[in-house]
Amino acid sequence: MLTRRCLLALSLVVATTLGAHAADSKYGNFIFVKPGQLDLGKLLAPAPDPNSETQKRDLATVLEVQKTRTPAQVERAVADNPLSIYRFADVVGPDFSAARYPQVDAFFKRMFNDSRILVLSSKDVWDRPRPYVVSKDVQPVGELPKAPGSYPSGHAIFGYLSAIILANMLPEKATALYERGYEYGTNRVVTGVHFPTDLEGGRMAATAIAAALLQSEQFRTELEAAKTELRKGLGLSINAASSSAR
Repeated sequence: MLTRRCLLALSLVVATTLGAHAADSKYGNFIFVKPGQLDLGKLLAPAPDPNSETQKRDLATVLEVQKTRTPAQVERAVADNPLSIYRFADVVGPDFSAARYPQVDAFFKRMFNDSRILVLSSKDVWDRPRPYVVSKDVQPVGELPKAPGSYPSGHAIFGYLSAIILANMLPEKATALYERGYEYGTNRVVTGVHFPTDLEGGRMAATAIAAALLQSEQFRTELEAAKTELRKGLGLSINAASSSAR
């Protein structure tokens, strides 16, 4: 029969072992970011108060964009609804696909695992209602988001984080990549599912997430491998690329 002291020791071992595999948050396990390393709830400015002038300006902007958006803008914005790194093919190149770049595909999926956890956790902090919930005058287009919280914008984070990392891999295309990443978020106002300040918070969050990821040696190693595959596939010199951790 095990003594109480043995049982206590065993429980500590089990707890330690299970702790390594337990979810880092209710949204899953981190791969690169350490639990507690980045708290967006303490870094981002609070979402605008529902009765503030900022909120009124936010809603007015959404309604103005709704009034002036063209069919072509709506089509492109709706096409950006899926969180897909391959929406950057218009900048990276027409053959930018998972089939062509499997290592790049796996790397970005792992990166966005961590980003998703951080994004959803931060939305819980503010739980800001989306524009079409705040006002019946807002007429959203395309598929409505599954996550109820509007601040910060997950699409703005996805788009800008993608731009930051791709620009580290392809510094020759940095300007165009950042512009595309910026547009990725802006299209969420076009579809009527986000406020402008949601996008501002998202872009700030993306920068913070990128900084946290680049502190991980594992992340930097996988980034370099993915960059090599991408640059070779595009016919670009490996040595010509500036340091990924710049």
